[in-house]
Amino acid sequence: MRLAFKYGILVTLVIAAWVALKHFVLHLESQPAQIADVVIFNLTAIVGLALGIREKRTINGGTLTFGDGLITGIKIALTYAILTSAYFAALLITVGPKIMQQEGETSVVKAFFGVSIMFAIFGSVFSVLIALILKKR
Repeated sequence: MRLAFKYGILVTLVIAAWVALKHFVLHLESQPAQIADVVIFNLTAIVGLALGIREKRTINGGTLTFGDGLITGIKIALTYAILTSAYFAALLITVGPKIMQQEGETSVVKAFFGVSIMFAIFGSVFSVLIALILKKR
């Protein structure tokens, strides 16, 4: 479980840094900002999952079953889905709903549901692919 926290926190920190940079320094809005979000969020997730699953293989002495890799990836994905949702909740409380409206989402519930569920789903799909690539008996 420590591995899931390590890489889940890493992914969350990169996403949080990007969101803070985008909104508070660069002041990016509209379609180009949303495209950048998709690229950065997914790339960060893929890198974090790959590093975590690879570390699991190293811990196992260089072997990794598909199931072991998949479970590790899902744990990491759930961790960053929950932590990222908590980060957005903190932003909502401190900054207000303006950030959510810039993303084209006016319903707070839909936004958090979307972030947490979609991060978990995409993270699980990425985990399947990464576990298939990194499995080694």
